[in-house]
Amino acid sequence: MDIREAEMKAPLQRVWDGMIPIELQLAAADAIELLASAVLPEPFQTFYLLVPRVSYFPFITQKIKEWWLNPMFALSGGVPGHRNAEIKDADIWFEYRGQPLKWHYPVGLLYDMLVAGGARGEPELPWGLTLHVRKFPVGKLVAGSGVQSMRDMFMAMIKESDFIRNGSTKRVMDLAKSDQMQFLDGLETHKFEKYSAIHAILVPSANDVRPMTAAAKNGGGRPGPKAIPLKFYMETAGGEDSAAKDPSAQPDINMFHVSQFPVPLMSKEKEGEQTTVADAFRLCYEISDQDGDAFITSRVCLSQGIAVPWETPISWLAENLYYADCFLHLVVVSA
Repeated sequence: MDIREAEMKAPLQRVWDGMIPIELQLAAADAIELLASAVLPEPFQTFYLLVPRVSYFPFITQKIKEWWLNPMFALSGGVPGHRNAEIKDADIWFEYRGQPLKWHYPVGLLYDMLVAGGARGEPELPWGLTLHVRKFPVGKLVAGSGVQSMRDMFMAMIKESDFIRNGSTKRVMDLAKSDQMQFLDGLETHKFEKYSAIHAILVPSANDVRPMTAAAKNGGGRPGPKAIPLKFYMETAGGEDSAAKDPSAQPDINMFHVSQFPVPLMSKEKEGEQTTVADAFRLCYEISDQDGDAFITSRVCLSQGIAVPWETPISWLAENLYYADCFLHLVVVSA
């Protein structure tokens, strides 16, 4: 690895290594059903773990079962007629203050929406969640939250981001089966080198590409992206009103409006200038410059837990703060 490659990998590695400490407690109703008591035996009342920001909850369920649930049931003997095998990955779901958490959202994105974005002062650490192993909330969450469902969902999102970036899914479809398995395994086991080797095929670094406008003029380098895959998650008026009335109120995940738009690298309004976060936000929400300036100045944009200046070029964010699915996920909340 040369010096330039090492310098480029350094910020990506730091983003990849970002963790959220989580404190888990088993739902009282599930504990009563499985253990005949809402009070868990020592030392299983609470389970702590570090979860990568870029990962997903279905990828940590096996660890939770092996390190917490199974030993707890083995020690307690469980309830007659119940066996550990009855707890299926697809039945496991997570809740934060009464809100079921979307298992197909990156963990870091969920934290930014529900905790970091609504924090008045220091955000909640560790993040206190309730674990459920019964009564999956069909209608509130996408059904089938197991590992294989997450793998399939993740590859579908990778194909979507590839299409937005390149106008086709050819790069994903051309991956060998072994490359796809390495890509998924790198994410599941949180091995940066395994993941990044395949990511580099799908999303070449800025040093390896040339602008699309130059593609027809000179044949050097790879053509650059047609657009940047990104999604904005904007807290709507209902969520902001609740926060205004009660500063301690937590954001509601249902009070976020999700919008995505294929954002070009170069601004269409300002010739020769790169598209900024503010430009991308206006495109996604069709806000005029005059109205947008007043609105934007009263909002904070979060990416990977970082408050991003609105004038940041979107191409820089796409290079440095992407999630594992190759999308930029940007959370917009009131300042």
